[in-house]
Amino acid sequence: MPDEMGRAASPADEGYAGFEGKDRERSFRAALALLPHMSPVSLPRMMSMAGGAEELWDLLRRGGERATALVGGEKAGEWSRVCRRTDPWDSLEKLARRGIRVILPGEGSVPDVLWKIYDPPALLFARGREMPKGMACVAVVGARKATSYGRRCAEQLAAGLAEGGVAVVSGAAYGIDACAHRGCMQAGGFTVAVLGCGIDVVYPPGNAGLLAGIAESGCILSEYPPGDEPQAWKFPHRNRIIAGLSLAVVVVEASSKSGALITADFALEEGREVMAVPGPIGHPLTEGTHELIKKGAKLVTGVEDILEELPPEAVQRPLDGRQGGQKGMVLRDGGVSPLEKKILRLLGEEAGTLDRLSLRAGEEPREILVALTSLVLKGFVCQDAGGLYALSPFIPRGILS
Repeated sequence: MPDEMGRAASPADEGYAGFEGKDRERSFRAALALLPHMSPVSLPRMMSMAGGAEELWDLLRRGGERATALVGGEKAGEWSRVCRRTDPWDSLEKLARRGIRVILPGEGSVPDVLWKIYDPPALLFARGREMPKGMACVAVVGARKATSYGRRCAEQLAAGLAEGGVAVVSGAAYGIDACAHRGCMQAGGFTVAVLGCGIDVVYPPGNAGLLAGIAESGCILSEYPPGDEPQAWKFPHRNRIIAGLSLAVVVVEASSKSGALITADFALEEGREVMAVPGPIGHPLTEGTHELIKKGAKLVTGVEDILEELPPEAVQRPLDGRQGGQKGMVLRDGGVSPLEKKILRLLGEEAGTLDRLSLRAGEEPREILVALTSLVLKGFVCQDAGGLYALSPFIPRGILS
């Protein structure tokens, strides 16, 4: 039958009456997001101008002057053709068959604080499990080219948050992000990866196994539709969601131009807690974190520093006695040999190279190197790009006595 404008009805028209309420809204939002070259940045604005998702879909389907004024002539023509042959309900069902959910603003599948940010997403695509209701989130982010010290810190902080019943949010990138996700999962926690690409796109490719693990035990979120390839501008824009989901953002290693600082800026704009892990003075990957601390970010020396800033109800499980009695110790003492303890004491006096430590300790360089490697892996010592070894700020109390 022709519509009121004299045009033939599209196949989608006949399906509109078959679903109501949130499912109806979900279908139209999903179908809009799946339009070719639809920008998640523009979609909320266009929905607002049209009066809603269904109204925008109808406007685009009809085409004409209003659609052209809203999106331009080329897109108006292309989207009108796509809308006329697309059933929004069918779009939603196809996503469901691929294991992809669509989360609407205000739904409890993610923390409600996300939908209160300045520019919330029009919807989120999700894979994996639903987040336990009422679970609080903390973001742990940082450098992609992280040091062994930074990776160890991220894993330990994330594990501590998981043990406290807090979900760990990050961006699934190499380095600190990957270690945060991994540390949380190893502790049996719930982790959330927010992507800067389509929900089904594996990026970076080397994290395919990690993403599969997150989808199995946690969840993956993206405002970008399936198949959307990663682009440089999408990652800073994605960071507002990482910050928006979280009650606090913890930065572990960051250069002065790190994308993690963008996440911290978003967190500050939304009134969230910003914290930073200290590191060796003068190291390029501590420039960003030390600058945050100078500007007022809380200095993190242990997971308790994070948990004590969260509302009491956000910490669902108390830490065990080992952690609770060791404030200021992210890194746990895995046992040190007499030579390792000697090296730690020397580094407590001043940083040094392998040769310098060998001379001061009176031991062969190969013996010192073995001990240093062990200490770096335990997280008690960090090494900069110039081969200088220094004491980690996360040394457990009593280890040098």
